[in-house]
Amino acid sequence: MRSQNFVITGMTCANCVTSVSKALNKSDQVIEASVNLATEKAKVVADDSLSDADIIALVESAGYGAIVNDKGHQERIVAQELRRVKRLRLSLVAGIILSLPLLIAMFAQLFGFGHLAWVHFLHQPLLQLILATPVQFVIGARFYKGAYHALRNKSANMDVLVALGTSVAYFSSLVLGLFMGQEKALNFESAMVIITLVVMGKVLEQNAKAKTTEAITGLMESRLAVVHGLNGDLPLEEVKIGEQIKVYAGEKVPLDAKIIQGQASFDESHLTGESLPVLKEEGELLYEGAINLDGEIRAEVIHDIDQSTIAKMVEMMSEAQAVQPNIQRLADRISAIFVPIVLGIALLTFIGTWLIAGSLLTAIMHAVAVLVIACPCALGLATPTAIISGTGLSAKHGLLVKNANVLELAHKTKTIFFDKTGTLTTGDFKLTNFDGSESELKLLASLEAGSKHPLAKAVKYEGELFEVKQIEELAGRGLSGQINASRYFAGNARLMADIGLDVEASSDSVIYLATPGHLLAKAVFSSEVKPESLETIAELKQRGLKTVMLTGDNEASARKVQEELGLDEVKAGLLPEEKAGIIQAAEQSMMVGDGLNDAVALASADVGLAMATGSDIAMEAGDVTVISGRMDKIPLLIDISKQTIRKILQNYFWAFVYNIIGIPLAALGLLNPMLAAAAMSLSSVSVILNSLLLTRAKLK
Repeated sequence: MRSQNFVITGMTCANCVTSVSKALNKSDQVIEASVNLATEKAKVVADDSLSDADIIALVESAGYGAIVNDKGHQERIVAQELRRVKRLRLSLVAGIILSLPLLIAMFAQLFGFGHLAWVHFLHQPLLQLILATPVQFVIGARFYKGAYHALRNKSANMDVLVALGTSVAYFSSLVLGLFMGQEKALNFESAMVIITLVVMGKVLEQNAKAKTTEAITGLMESRLAVVHGLNGDLPLEEVKIGEQIKVYAGEKVPLDAKIIQGQASFDESHLTGESLPVLKEEGELLYEGAINLDGEIRAEVIHDIDQSTIAKMVEMMSEAQAVQPNIQRLADRISAIFVPIVLGIALLTFIGTWLIAGSLLTAIMHAVAVLVIACPCALGLATPTAIISGTGLSAKHGLLVKNANVLELAHKTKTIFFDKTGTLTTGDFKLTNFDGSESELKLLASLEAGSKHPLAKAVKYEGELFEVKQIEELAGRGLSGQINASRYFAGNARLMADIGLDVEASSDSVIYLATPGHLLAKAVFSSEVKPESLETIAELKQRGLKTVMLTGDNEASARKVQEELGLDEVKAGLLPEEKAGIIQAAEQSMMVGDGLNDAVALASADVGLAMATGSDIAMEAGDVTVISGRMDKIPLLIDISKQTIRKILQNYFWAFVYNIIGIPLAALGLLNPMLAAAAMSLSSVSVILNSLLLTRAKLK
C-alpha cells in the first residue's frame, strides 16, 4: 500500500470533484481517494501494483488531467497553473473586446438611436455571428464542460444554466435571425454578455486565491542550503537522521537536532514568538531555523528535511488553506433548484404559446426570452462584486484582504486568539525598575552597549559611557568586561550563581550587575503593551467575543500581560503546532499574530489576521494584513464583514427580483429576447451599483 498526491487540472466546480472521485474509486486497487477543489489536489492511497501512470489514466478517463505532486514535477505544476490563470484572464479581455460593440449597439437601439449608420452596421447578422462564435465556443467552452459533468452527476449548477441560456440565445439567433431573416430574433449579444460577465466572476475568484502558496514558498526559502558535517559541508537534502552536525555562533540550526556537546543561547522567536534567547545545553532539542547567538555546539539530527519542523509547518499550512466557506457554493446550490424551475417555465411557455398563438416562431421567441432573462450573470456577480467592494473598503482602513473568504467569516467569529510579542505587545522591552545608583546604571549601560541581546538594547544612559576592555560573551548567561581595572559581570541568575552570588528568583526579565563576590544592582524589564490593546480587548469582550492569548513565552510573563489587558484566557510555552492544534479545535476562530512562529496558526484559523510590522511569512499565511499593525483594526474588520454579507444578500435579492418580474412577462410575450437581454444586463448593473455603495459605508 502506498500514498501519492496529485495536482488535478480542469476542475471548476464541486461536480468536477465528484467526477474525479468516482473515476478514482471505481478501481478496486484504490483504497482511498480524496479530492479537494480548493487546492485542486487529490490524495490517493492505493495498492503498490497501481502505478502513478495508472492513476493518471483513471483521472483522464473522467475528462481531467493529473500531475504527480512531487519535487520532480514542481516546475510543470507551476507552469500549468500560470497557463491556466493566463488563459482565464485572456478570456475575460477577449470577451470584453468582442462583446462591447454589440452591447453598445443594443442600448443605442433601445434608446432610439437605431437609425444611425454605425448602429445599423453593428446589427448586421453576419457581423454579430463572427463576433459571437468565439465567445460562445472558445471562451464559453468551460461552461459546456462544467454543465456536462454536472448533468452526468445528475445535478444542475450555474454552468448548466449558463450553457443552456447562451446556447438557446446563440442558436435561435443563428436560425431565426440569420437563416430565416427575422432580425428581431437576433440575440447574439445576450449570449456574449452572459459568458463575459460570468468569466469576470471567475477571474475575481482567482485573484482571491492567487497568493495561497506564497507563505509556503517563503517557509521553504528560509531554509539553509548547506549543513556543517563533522567531515565537511553537506547539502541539506543529503543529511540523514543520526548524522552529527555543527552549528556555530550566528548561524541557523539547519534541521531538528539534539545537542551532544556544548551550550549556547538560541533565538527561537520564529517558533515561539518570544524575543528573549533560550539557553540550550547537552541533551536538549534544537528546532530548525533557531539562531545560535553565542556558542558552538555539536548536535545529532533527529528529523530529516521531509520530517523537520518547517516541513510539518508547510504540510499543516497546506491543509489549513484548503478549507472553503459555504458562500462560494451558494450560487450553485441556488442554481440546483432554480435551473429545473426555469426549464419547466420555458417549456410550458413554448408549448402554451404554440398552442394558443399557433406560431412556432412566436413560441420560440417567448421561450428564448424566458431563458435569457433567467441567465444568472447577476447571480454570478452577486458575491464577487460585493467582495471586491468589501476589500476596497478594508484597504481604505488599512486592512489588506488577501483571502476574500474572510469577509464572509470574520463577523461569525466567536473566539479571537492573539500572539503576545509583537501583537498585543510592541516586541520591545523597557527598563521598568533599576535597583541601583546612577553610577551603576552607567556601568551596566557601558557593558551592554555592544550586545545584541533584546534586554541590553533597553538599557539607556544619557551621557558618556565607560570604556570597556576584555569583553567576554558568556553563552546563555550574559557577559563580562573590565572597566577601570575592575572586572564586572552583567547577566542572569545563572551567571550570578557561577560567580558565587545567590540572587532571588524572579519571574521578570532581569539583568544583574555584579563584581566577583558582590551584587551591585538589579535591572527589571517588561515588554511594552501596545497603547490600543487594552481598549480593543475591552471592545471585543463587550461584543461577546472570547479573547485568548497563545504564546511561546513563559507562564509568568504571559499572566502579567493577561492581567494588564483583561484577557479571558492564556496558554503559554506553546510551539507553532500546539497553537495550531488549539485553534483547529475551536469553532469560528480568528488568529492575530505577526511572526513566523504564527504562520501555521494564522493559516489554521477561520480568519488569520497578520500584523504588517512582523514577519513576511506571517503576512503571507494570514488572510488579512493590518498595515499599521494596530490592534484597533480588528473590530473594523468584523464590521466590514457584516456589511459585505449584507450586500451579498441584497445582491441576491436584486438578481432574483428581475427574474421574478421578468420571467412571467417574458412567458406572456411582453418581453422579446432583446428586452429580456437588456433586463438581464440591468440586473447585473443593479448588483454592481449596489456593491459599489459598500465602498462609501461609514465605519466607527
